[in-house]
Amino acid sequence: MRLYSALLLTVLLAGCMQQGFKGVPLSPPKPAPDFTLTNQFGEEVSLSDFRGRVVVMSFLYTSCPTVCPAITQNFITAMEELGDAVGRDVVFVAVSVDPERDTVEQVRKYSERRGLLYKWQYLTGERSELEKVWKAYNIYVNVSWRDEYGNYLVDHTATAIVVDREGNIRLVYPGITWDPKNLAHDVKLLIRE
Repeated sequence: MRLYSALLLTVLLAGCMQQGFKGVPLSPPKPAPDFTLTNQFGEEVSLSDFRGRVVVMSFLYTSCPTVCPAITQNFITAMEELGDAVGRDVVFVAVSVDPERDTVEQVRKYSERRGLLYKWQYLTGERSELEKVWKAYNIYVNVSWRDEYGNYLVDHTATAIVVDREGNIRLVYPGITWDPKNLAHDVKLLIRE
């Protein structure tokens, strides 16, 4: 019986190893720095509130013309792939890189327009609060262009970060060209861990 159990365990482990992660693994994983910000409903939310669920996080701003809509669409596609696991086993989080314009009302409107109001947490706060989060996650943020009417663009690191159920950063998806189906695949693996 022990031999049979050992063989079965070997086969199962080999199967899991063949289903490797598609994202860039952080090796070794490191604890995700905790923070508290305000969501689209005006509620204070901490990253640690989601312990026990996989967290997929990115850094966006609602006035972004290019990169942020692409990341948002990747999140939507990944959510569709994950189905009922969204909210129950996995939480999607957007953290603002534009605190001056990304008020609670603005992130709520952005979330509503994309059908994400109750499907993710869009977090914002004062610049001093957000700067600590950007620094903790090595997110570059800089106003790169400003016109005479007060309009501006924000250059920022485009990435998605995956935090496991125990609160450790496990995977990174740099840029915007990653496949959201690969993200969903990796989240499913982490949910089963």
